[in-house]
Amino acid sequence: MNPKLTAAVMFTLFASLTGCSSVLISGVVRDKPTGNPISSATVTVGEESTATDAMGSYHLDISDTTKAMVVNAPGYFLYTKTIGDDKINDIDLVPRK
Repeated sequence: MNPKLTAAVMFTLFASLTGCSSVLISGVVRDKPTGNPISSATVTVGEESTATDAMGSYHLDISDTTKAMVVNAPGYFLYTKTIGDDKINDIDLVPRK
């Protein structure tokens, strides 16, 4: 079994047993002008963080949807947004010139 999948399943099981609720958010981070995916961008919400894969995709279990999402990638402006009820958060990063 995939180690990331195993960790996500274990976290979800632990959260359900302890009464904590988590929300899985996901999306794709892309270059705004070209639409190309950005790999290795960092997606952070509160203390939870992950990196995008080669296709720009990310998945992150969070417990607090009121915290801001911060997306950072070398050569791009920092991006922030509030999660709210959005489960899918595709992000278009603007390159620095």
